[in-house]
Amino acid sequence: MKIGIFSKFDVSGGSEFRCVSLANGLKEYTHHDAYLLSEKQHISDKVTPKLRDDVNVVRDCLTHPDVFYDMDHILVVNTDSKFYTTAEYWAGQSERHSHVIDLARIKGMSFLFNFIVSPARHLEHIQKLCEDVRIIPGNDKFFNEIDKKDKHEGIRSFPRMVLESPIHPESVYPFKAPSNTVRIGKHSKGLSSKWCLEHRDLILKVNEICGEDKIMWDFMGGSRDFNKSLKDIPNVITRKEFAIPVLVYLFGIDIFLFYPDWKRQEPWSRAVAEGLMSGCPVVATDADGGNRMQVKPGENGFLCKDINGFADALKFLIESPAELRKMGNSAMIGAQKFKTEEVVKRFLAFIE
Repeated sequence: MKIGIFSKFDVSGGSEFRCVSLANGLKEYTHHDAYLLSEKQHISDKVTPKLRDDVNVVRDCLTHPDVFYDMDHILVVNTDSKFYTTAEYWAGQSERHSHVIDLARIKGMSFLFNFIVSPARHLEHIQKLCEDVRIIPGNDKFFNEIDKKDKHEGIRSFPRMVLESPIHPESVYPFKAPSNTVRIGKHSKGLSSKWCLEHRDLILKVNEICGEDKIMWDFMGGSRDFNKSLKDIPNVITRKEFAIPVLVYLFGIDIFLFYPDWKRQEPWSRAVAEGLMSGCPVVATDADGGNRMQVKPGENGFLCKDINGFADALKFLIESPAELRKMGNSAMIGAQKFKTEEVVKRFLAFIE
């Protein structure tokens, strides 16, 4: 089959790297042809280095309609923008472009919803033109929302599945660097909503309870305000985003701390998945969506409702080395379902 993965690639975020991972996985683990279909001519210079040489890239693909008709299936990513889910977009009637793609000539389309699923309701108009339309929510919450909300009544019969972001096993080490301290950390982009400013209070609380000589806090990619709030705490390291490779960073972390702003609902965190696959128990906010899907309390981490919950969970792991190792092993085993090969196989089974 020829499988096209369509999205905007002029930026480099989780969605774009998910596209790249899927395309690479299709070439590495299957006999299918993978095409990266870029909405625009420009592709971020952070995206292209991660792409295999044998993945076909079509820039400004909307100016080449025949590419779409030649595909056996097209996966549309970043559908949270709403534009991509409307028939008007493909007819060239949106503010993003003026090119006409004849949906009736496309063999099949799947729409992947990373951040919100509400734009999926527009797909009933696309399905009137393209007979095979499928839905891929980013987590269980989105999947179930389609059944519960009246606005989604027109798409409930569409085939749908939950599909995690693929993580290549070589992107993490399956063991940890030796250390005399328990190393707690997180890596992420510097968006303020991803870095709760309560970190300082939590660090001081846990340092007091457990002793700062037993702990090293190591954060990579924190916002400016976040890093500034921690600069006077001796056992804290702050690094710029991607200051070191992620696999090297996770090699030196024992516990992954996922502590975004309390109002943030993370649909599905690639960083958490990488942490789990590297053997880190994850201590995260008890937020609906990806957190509850990825973290199983008492098995591969803990979900916390307040700062005291975070402190209690970290104290338990710091003072119980055997439980820390046990939960780390459980995290690594459970995360095997996020492996690129497994995710690609589930995607193919869904569209074939």
